[in-house]
Amino acid sequence: MAGFVFLRARGHRLLLAAALLAVVLTTAVLTTLAAFAGSVGDAGLRHALRTRDAADAALFITSDDPDSDPEAASDAALRGARESFDGLPVTLRRFDRSGPYGLPRGLQEPAARTGEPDLAEFGVADRSRVRLTAGAWPTAGAGGVTEVAVPEAAARRLRLAPGPRVITLADRLGGPPARIRVTAVYRPADPADPYWQLDELRGRGVHTDAFTTYGPLLTDPAALGSGGRITQRTRSWLATADFATLHAGRVDALRTAAKGTRKHLTAQRALAGGVTVRTALPDALDRLERALLVSRATLLIVASQLVLLAAYALLLVARLLTGERAAETQVLLARGASRRRVAALAALEALLLALPAAVTAPLLAGPLAGLLAGQGLTGRLGLRIDTAPTPAVWSAGAAVAAACAVAVAAPALTAARAAGGRARALPAPLRAGSYIGV
Repeated sequence: MAGFVFLRARGHRLLLAAALLAVVLTTAVLTTLAAFAGSVGDAGLRHALRTRDAADAALFITSDDPDSDPEAASDAALRGARESFDGLPVTLRRFDRSGPYGLPRGLQEPAARTGEPDLAEFGVADRSRVRLTAGAWPTAGAGGVTEVAVPEAAARRLRLAPGPRVITLADRLGGPPARIRVTAVYRPADPADPYWQLDELRGRGVHTDAFTTYGPLLTDPAALGSGGRITQRTRSWLATADFATLHAGRVDALRTAAKGTRKHLTAQRALAGGVTVRTALPDALDRLERALLVSRATLLIVASQLVLLAAYALLLVARLLTGERAAETQVLLARGASRRRVAALAALEALLLALPAAVTAPLLAGPLAGLLAGQGLTGRLGLRIDTAPTPAVWSAGAAVAAACAVAVAAPALTAARAAGGRARALPAPLRAGSYIGV
């Protein structure tokens, strides 16, 4: 049968070439749109969680049990965070904070030396989140003096600079006083970094409400907590996930895991002394999922318009081809061919037209989607999309190619059914196949 189909095709090469071109273009364009919608949607989801919604996607953990083993508590926080992020790779950054200490009156302006003294807090921060503007990092210190780094804003207002001067601060919770020496001035590397939400002063260095608080005065980890000269109040962590492998199909599982964050963390024995957790990841995923749905609906409208145009072109070419073969179809039926056999010939011919499209369209979809992603807003954002053909893209290519094959074969099948009725009215010798002049 295949040989006969190829022989038939030789007589209508131009129309069949037009049909093949229409099928390939239709399949390639629609498959590219499917690949673009999936790849750009996933890339946009990951980009938003890393940039605009980074603070909402982060997990903030605070333990009110500073006497617990810090390493065991950090390991427990990491395990709970991994469960909360549904197994995604997690980075954990720690921030320790002391209780309030009173600054000496001599650091205040003369007019402000009445009422409650200004306060300061000590802290131990991730040094990759900090930039020194003067001096050197604090060390463990010696002789009962704690070395500290002071925020830029606090250094300006208190007129502090790295040097040998020793300042005594009173512990407002009744502990021993702290003697400090300033060795550095610092500022946050990125004030918008979610990490600074672990700091009550949000990295600003100074906060004024009923009284003024300065800090955190960064010190060496050995000076804070058990065995240190500074009383520790809380231990906090910022957990951030690597969303590089996240895709839209995993959003539901991630949202469910994030909603159980408190359960995951309170189940850790090292954090049983009291833990506070905060994350807005479920809400962020809801917003992003709605935005993704809107963008895909927009692409669906465009795809629907292309489907209508492609269907019109395919049906026009198929109708022209069927009209050219009307006499040939009547002769085949008259010589004994059944309508089922004529339909099989038309279906095989349509399949041979659709097969190249089903193979080449998914291979073209990746580069074409990458070309589209490099234009407009997606190009300005620098989104990197996956251009490898996925199973969904192959399935879309096969489905569109099959639909094109049906559109090409449909007029021929309709004509064969109509011609079958006329063939029954022909003389018996012609129907029996005795007519040789075909």
